[in-house]
Amino acid sequence: MNSAEFIKYITNPLTKEEMQLLYKANNVNYDKCKLYSDFILTLNKLVTETFLGSDVIHASEDIKSHFMWCIEKVIKNFKEENIIFDKTEDLKEYFFNFYMELFYKFNDKEDILEKLNKLAIYSFDHLRIKTRSDMDVLLELYRLFEKSLNFKLKT
Repeated sequence: MNSAEFIKYITNPLTKEEMQLLYKANNVNYDKCKLYSDFILTLNKLVTETFLGSDVIHASEDIKSHFMWCIEKVIKNFKEENIIFDKTEDLKEYFFNFYMELFYKFNDKEDILEKLNKLAIYSFDHLRIKTRSDMDVLLELYRLFEKSLNFKLKT
């Protein structure tokens, strides 16, 4: 992909028809988009509210422990609502890398929750016009969530 194609990929919006075709071709469900968005927003809030600061949590093991505690707590909370996520290794890896790049590496945490929430808002808002790049992020995350979601009800 040359630079002109890349600029087009990240800036040109898809039409509503193109978006609907991509949703349909990839079996993207509105209700699941809302569910996955809620998962991300919940995780973002927990990560940011329970982080004790870079002066306390700075070693890689501490960062990993904090993240794992947060995501396990979110998974447990959803399970209590009969929404069960299994086989979450890929999902955890994706979000751990996401938080490493956008949260843990930086000391400046001002407005960080708003910035983190953009992933859920921009990706999973069904009505928001997306670029091809936005749609690719949505589809990748959607597949990870679908792979993790257990459709059996907790008994």
